[in-house]
Amino acid sequence: MKTRLSKILYDKGWTEMELSRRTGLAQSYINRVKNSRIVPTVRTALKICNALGVPVEEAFVYEDKPYGVTRRPYFPKREDDGVYE
Repeated sequence: MKTRLSKILYDKGWTEMELSRRTGLAQSYINRVKNSRIVPTVRTALKICNALGVPVEEAFVYEDKPYGVTRRPYFPKREDDGVYE
């Protein structure tokens, strides 16, 4: 899931620490959400959006791809029969 939190924070003139103070979430957690390292729960996403005063659709963008998949999987061939493991 991508986020637009960087732009929203910039437009408001807020830092991650300010958003952290207003939501009660750790600044490190805000950073991981902002950089798309983790996907927040619905409750947490709503908390962030309420503090920013924006709808969820404006702050978060859904991507239709499996979690944790960043590249094509590698399946080495077995030498005895050429079948993938």
